Amino acid sequence: MNRKLTFLIAALEAAIVAAIGVGITLAPLTVVWLFENDPSIDWLVPYRTSADIWLMAHGTRLMVSEGALGSVAVPEFVISMLPLGMTFVVGYMAFKLGRRLTSASELWPGWIAATASYGGISFLLSTTAHNDAIYPVTWQGTFFPPAFLFFFVLIGSLFGKREAIGDAMGIPEPTERIWVRAYLLRQFNSMHWAIRAMLSPAFRAGTGVVAITLGVSSVLIAVLIALNWIQFTRLYEGLHVSILGGIILTLGQIAILPNVIVYGASWLTGVGFAIGEGSMISPLGTVVGPLPALPITAALPIGQAEFGLIAVLVPMLAAFITTLLIRRHAADIRFEFASAWSAAISLGLAIGVIAAVELGILAALASGSVGPGRLETVGINPWMLMVVVFIEVASVAILAAFFSARPDKPDHPLLSRKHKVN
Repeated sequence: MNRKLTFLIAALEAAIVAAIGVGITLAPLTVVWLFENDPSIDWLVPYRTSADIWLMAHGTRLMVSEGALGSVAVPEFVISMLPLGMTFVVGYMAFKLGRRLTSASELWPGWIAATASYGGISFLLSTTAHNDAIYPVTWQGTFFPPAFLFFFVLIGSLFGKREAIGDAMGIPEPTERIWVRAYLLRQFNSMHWAIRAMLSPAFRAGTGVVAITLGVSSVLIAVLIALNWIQFTRLYEGLHVSILGGIILTLGQIAILPNVIVYGASWLTGVGFAIGEGSMISPLGTVVGPLPALPITAALPIGQAEFGLIAVLVPMLAAFITTLLIRRHAADIRFEFASAWSAAISLGLAIGVIAAVELGILAALASGSVGPGRLETVGINPWMLMVVVFIEVASVAILAAFFSARPDKPDHPLLSRKHKVN
């Protein structure tokens, strides 16, 4: 593809990504508006709601004016928590857009076109979605979505698998991919030998710890929903919503389900999470106040679980298993390090750092404000989570690394001779 074609296709696909993102919520809300229409409500209400949710998925904050919630007097507050389900969907579509650009010989026209197109749409939505009662922060609504899209398009176009159509048409590899990969390879080769040997196995094991912990959290939440299905049903009935309203409510809860899964992962580490200022839900004990009347709250591990601190073993077992499984990726460590102690401690600490940072980032993204007063604090303290995860994971990973990273034999002739003499 030439520059002009790349520019046009990228601009069009960015507009499609935005349309799908807004349409995910606008379509069902429009159906509800059509069949359960209150004559006093016009179509701008579901439109603004969809635009607000789309903007929130990109990190834009919503401002709620004082006294905006019907007859209930509430102070002005901010809604800042990302609906991670929507965020992941939009991020995945942006990543796929970036991958499709790899069939071009140059990437920069696509980057510019996609970002500009998405930025124009986000400016339009943030402007038209403005309402005196609930409105997005205008500058965030203008700049956050295009920056979000650009990041994932950049990652997809530079590091995603190249589209087969590019090779089939004989189009050369994009120069940007070649330059960036060559630059990163030079930087990797110039690193200290210990970091270079440690990076890949530590990243694999640390990411594996996070994946296992999130997976166990997902299973735990599913089990809690199954066990508490009566309470789950009663919460639906208590909201007195119609069938269509129940569908909308379910879709909204699916959008925040990844947030709840991250909360469950934090619970498994022992740190826990808060639903409102002054509350704490953890295996060590639970202190909660009034909870939002959402059925998904039935899936929260409220109350001290029967297995108590056994839950904390999940990330520790994950660290042990993943550290053992990376043995075949730790060949450089076993060759470069001469001491089992130095190899095990270095690898274990590196795994702990990566797991802690990844979970800390997820905790920060999953937390935020959802209402006035005490509901301004919902989620996890990411710094506390990072410290606890580092201690739990690193301590176990160091022990397992004595198997995974133990040097096969001394890598220096003098050391070999010394061992023979002894």
